[in-house]
Formats: sequence, structure tokens, C-alpha cells
Amino acid sequence: MTRRRRAGGVPVAKRSPARRVGRERHGLTLVLIILALVIISGRLIYLQVHAAPAFAEKAQSQRTRDIVIAPKRGTIYDREGNSLAVSREARTIFASPRFVTDPAGAGEALAGVLGGDPEEYAERLQRDSGFVYIARKVDVEHADSIESLGLSGIGVLKDSRRTYPSGELAAPTLGFVGIDDVGLGGLEQYYDSVLRGEPGSVLAERDPFGRPIPGGVMHYEDPVDGDSIVLTIDKDIQYTAQVALQRAVDQWSAAAGSVIVMDPRNGEILAMASVPGFNPNKFAEADESDYRNRPITDVYEPGSTFKTLTAAAVVDAGLFEPESMFELPPNLKVGGRTIKEAHPRPTAHWTLTEIVTNSSNVGSVKIGMALGEQSLYDYIERFGLTEKTGVDFPGEAVGYVPRVEQWSATSIANIPFGQGVSMTPLQLARALSAVANGGELVTPHFLLDAPEGSPVETSWPRRRAISEDAAAATREMLRAAVSEGTGGAAAVEGYEVAGKTGTAQKARTDGRGYEAGKYIGSFSGFLPADDPQVLIIVIIDEPKGAIYGGVVAAPVFSEVAQFAVSHLRIPPSSVRPVQSMDGGTVTSTPEP
Repeated sequence: MTRRRRAGGVPVAKRSPARRVGRERHGLTLVLIILALVIISGRLIYLQVHAAPAFAEKAQSQRTRDIVIAPKRGTIYDREGNSLAVSREARTIFASPRFVTDPAGAGEALAGVLGGDPEEYAERLQRDSGFVYIARKVDVEHADSIESLGLSGIGVLKDSRRTYPSGELAAPTLGFVGIDDVGLGGLEQYYDSVLRGEPGSVLAERDPFGRPIPGGVMHYEDPVDGDSIVLTIDKDIQYTAQVALQRAVDQWSAAAGSVIVMDPRNGEILAMASVPGFNPNKFAEADESDYRNRPITDVYEPGSTFKTLTAAAVVDAGLFEPESMFELPPNLKVGGRTIKEAHPRPTAHWTLTEIVTNSSNVGSVKIGMALGEQSLYDYIERFGLTEKTGVDFPGEAVGYVPRVEQWSATSIANIPFGQGVSMTPLQLARALSAVANGGELVTPHFLLDAPEGSPVETSWPRRRAISEDAAAATREMLRAAVSEGTGGAAAVEGYEVAGKTGTAQKARTDGRGYEAGKYIGSFSGFLPADDPQVLIIVIIDEPKGAIYGGVVAAPVFSEVAQFAVSHLRIPPSSVRPVQSMDGGTVTSTPEP
């Protein structure tokens, strides 16, 4: 064996390879142990420091329930304090599926009280969820019966259910709410932020059977109930308007109808009726088209009711007086079209008042041409017909009035008597209010009162449209249209009525032109004529058997107006208007 020598000549033995390998293995093991300790320490630090809140939250969620408590929605009142929409006490049935011990048995028990399919309840009770709804807005009596069964994992929460005590009364105006008590239409939607309130919550520690643990984690946050609002609507006038409108729609087999009752002095809407309507207590069963509040969402060509505004414009512009005389031929050719009257007549010499009284198309075109295209458009704009009214209601439509540069050669021959322009009934009501109240354009609105501090608009802008003198002169012309002209059926015993009939061809919805044989009969007016306090618009859409506004719409005006002045205790006038036949058909045919 070969030996190495140390310095000085002493031999040294060579190291064994086996010993060297053993030492290396020990070193590697030590490194692995240290590395494992580092990893474990790091994991412990992560779990105890970084991930601890998440695990704690998960653990807490497994033994606690955070449940939303719905607030009570505010009441909607009419102007006299009658409830139009209220929230009544109800209950919500819920389940914690992981705590339900017998889903099939519980499903049978729930169906026995609530009705419905036991298997559907059982399916919900087996879901992988900490919380599921079983039934919402349940009667208190049914909920009490469920609680008395003592079903494990089944709980009951306080809730409320929106109801409308008067059923269909003002339904398109009021709207309705969904299962979560959120406004989905009408004033319920527009004032949802005021009515809804703020939800509360309960955080409770429960045992495996879903029962609260005494002394367990508990946090309760009270819900904040919604605020109530008071509307300008008068329940009794609303009822009268709906009944009268429904009767007229049925009598004339009409497609639809609308009524607006408004105080022209301030824009307060006393009633707004639409037919067809619906029951908001069962809104899911209604056709969605019946949700429409037609006086605000539907546009139409106004026809002869527009002649009121043309007459007011020429008086305000200083061009004519009510007594100004005109020679009116049987028809008038303008821009290749022939304008005719509703009923043939020979050449006539009529005053401006008689043009309005007899609802003359030819006369309206003549005064419109005297005013001129730009001035006529300017007055249309001043009457608010090129803009929304600003009413506090969602989904307001606005009609169509072409700008002057878009007018054709025949526009000046159509627009003065309400053809070739469109508007909503509420736009017309707003424009007519300026005639009734002395010349000011008001903002129609539904809100009469809301709690102090509510984030809602309580000021309603107004601006001048025409002079007081022009408004007074126009009122006299409209008074004559009822007492001596086409609006006799709108008369109200003991009161002087000012108003105008309208019988307009119905514009096509799928292109230019008009629907053959389809008309809209209307009447717009106010009373008492010398001190207007009630303004009413009546629209009858596609009447059959008669088409004239003086026949199909004016009687509705009379009925509603008679009740309104009595209900509001408005003193009577001394003169009763005389009834006469209606005219006012809008016709305009191309020259051969």
C-alpha cells in the first residue's frame, strides 16, 4: 500500500471514499431539512399573517348569515290625502340549505301552506348555497303557519308588499314596482329614490339547524323606510275621467283614448287617464302596451285643435283682431294642393272669430300665410311644441315639428290647421294653458309635496309665450267656438266654456301619408272662460261610427268638466253655451 509522507518523513494514510460520500449525504440532508423548515415557516407566516383574514371570513360565513332587511316603501297620496299606493306588511320565506335535514319532507310541508310544487321546493332546499329564497311577499298568516312547523333550516323575514287600493285608477301614471320593491314604471320609477328607502341587514351566528346561537355574533342594522309623496292628482276627478273615457271608447269602438285634466294656472295635473289601462296589482298579467301613459308617451297630429294656436299667434303678432274680416273661397290652392273645408260651402265672409268658430281650414291657411313660415314656426316654438314639457315622468315623448328649411311648398298650407306636425296631448295642454292663464307657458307636473330635504324638483319653470291681451282675445274666440260653433257638445250647465274641436286624419306609422279611414277625434278647452281653472284635453283614437271631435270627444269633456267644477267648488258663470254641430275635418288633397 502506498503511503504519503507528511513533512518530516512521517507517512499519512489516504482517506476512504465511503467516508467522504457519507459526509456529503449528511450535508445534503441538513440542507433539505433547513429548506423544509424555511418552507414550512414561510407557509405558517402566510397562513397566519396574510391569509388569516380570508380564512377567518370563510369560517365566519359558514356559521353566520348576513340577511338583507327590505325597507318599507313610502306611500303615494293624492292631493286630498287618499292613498294611491301603499306598502303593506308581508313576510319573506328563506332557507339555509346546508341546515335542511329533510328536503323532501320540508318541500311537502311548504307546498301544503304556500301551494306550488313540492319537488321544486325540495330542489331549492338542496342547492349548494348558504341562502335561497323560498317565497317572497307572503301573507303574514301564511308565514306564521310556516314558522309554526319548526322546519330546520327554514326562516322568515319581515317584508312589505306594494299594493294599489284603487286597482286600475291612474295605473299608467302611478306605474308599479318589481319583486325587489324597485320602481319599474310611472311615478314609482321617477320618484324611486325618494320612495324606496335604504335596506338594513342582520348578521347572526347560527347552529347547524339554522337556529340563532345565544350570545353568538349579532349585528343588526335598521332599514330606513322610504319617504311618502303627495301628488297633484285628485282621486275623484281621476275616477270620473277614467269612467267617462272608457264609456266613450266602448261607445265608438275606438282603439284607445286619453284625457288630461290640468290647472292651467300652475301646471298641476288633476287627472290623467289612458284607455286601455291595467291593474298594477297584477301588472305581470297585462299587455306591456297597456303600461303606456298615452298623454305623455304617444304623439299625434292635432288637427283642428291647432287652429287655436294659429289664431293666437296672428293676434299676438298684431296682424289681425278677432273682428278682422276675411273673404274665404270654397277651397284654396297652395303649392299644387287644394285645401278644402270639412263640409262644402260657397264663398264666405267671416271674421277671425268665425274662422275659429266654424273650424275653417281655408281660413286657417290664409291667416297662417299672412303670418309667414318663419313667424309661424317661431310661435310654435314659443308655445313649447318643439321641446319636452319637463313633466316629472319617465319616458316623455316629443312631437315632430320640421324646421323652416325643411318645409315643403305645401307646409304653410297644412301646418296652420294642425297637419304635418305632431305632438303629445300633454304638449298641447301646455300650449293651451298659455291661452287660458294670460299668456304664460307653465310646466305640467304631478308632485305636489315631498318631505323637506328630499332630492326632488319642487319648482316648476314658466315663461311668457304670448301677451295677456292676445290670450284674452283668443279665449273669447274659443268661447264662441263652444257657444256658437262646432264645440256645442262640450257645454257645461251654468258655466261658460272655451274650447276647440279637432278631427284629424291619422298619420301612417310605416311611411308618409295617412291611414285610410282612420281619424283622431279630440276636444281641448277650459272653464270658466273668464277665469280658467280647469283645462281638459280629450283624445279618442280611431273611433268608428263617428269621427268628429265634437261628437266623440266633446261629450267626455262636458262630463268631466261638470264634475270637476262641482268637486272643486268653482263658482258658476251666468251664461250657458248653446249646442251646435261639429266641423273641423282635416282634409288636404292633391290637385288633379
